Amino acid sequence: MRLASHIAIGVRDLGRSLVFYRDALGMTVIRDATNEPPRDELYGAGVGSTRRREVMLRMGGNEGEGYGDRVFLVISQSDELADNQPPTLEHIGLHHVGFWVDDIPALAERLRAAGHEPIWVKETTGAGYGESADQKMRAMFVKDPDGTILQFDERVG
Repeated sequence: MRLASHIAIGVRDLGRSLVFYRDALGMTVIRDATNEPPRDELYGAGVGSTRRREVMLRMGGNEGEGYGDRVFLVISQSDELADNQPPTLEHIGLHHVGFWVDDIPALAERLRAAGHEPIWVKETTGAGYGESADQKMRAMFVKDPDGTILQFDERVG
């Protein structure tokens, strides 16, 4: 494997989530499409029976030449929503998504200004990140409007 291609998150209210990811986090919309049924069944993954709007966002710093050089975030809302709870850090399967950022204090301030309080901010070392134990790190967690846990990490110094 070379690089992750995208992260896809199902949401309850696409408009509300778009305000969070685009406006509060500063991601750029590069595609906004509505997929009408019937769509192809995706190898038993349960897609194809409902109308779904999907927005693809580019994260800052992902300015590569082509799709193979970038990681995208895809948020989508289906007409028929699954009635489930967002995962916790103890959840089996995907439970949070992490992003490298340049300035956690500035991002925390931007999130607070948009009405999203970080749930955890900590200074740590790089040992848990595959870095030297001498490398200073900052980490922050926040929940998106649907409760999906997002982690932001910064190398300090």
